Amino acid sequence: MTMPDERSRALVWAGGFLIEIARDKRLPLDVRQSAVTIARHFPTIEQVSHMALFRHSSGLGMGLEDPSEYPAWAKDCKFGPLRYSTRLAWPEDEQFARP
Repeated sequence: MTMPDERSRALVWAGGFLIEIARDKRLPLDVRQSAVTIARHFPTIEQVSHMALFRHSSGLGMGLEDPSEYPAWAKDCKFGPLRYSTRLAWPEDEQFARP
């Protein structure tokens, strides 16, 4: 069974991984563009924190832990976690890029 902290950590790390994929010029262009597209709709670390606060009156909720209580998770991301302020440039084929 996945625990709330494991679920939150997976979301934080996956967002950071999308940034890594989008910036890795060794990967095919279509893969990098897909990462940027997915990152636009993927929950940011701030959104995961907000979702962790949600508790239904039944006692059930999203089953997430607040990432701010685990700062090491963000440090494990090469370029940091996906945040509201993260701006990923749309990858273009450098062969056809404008000077």
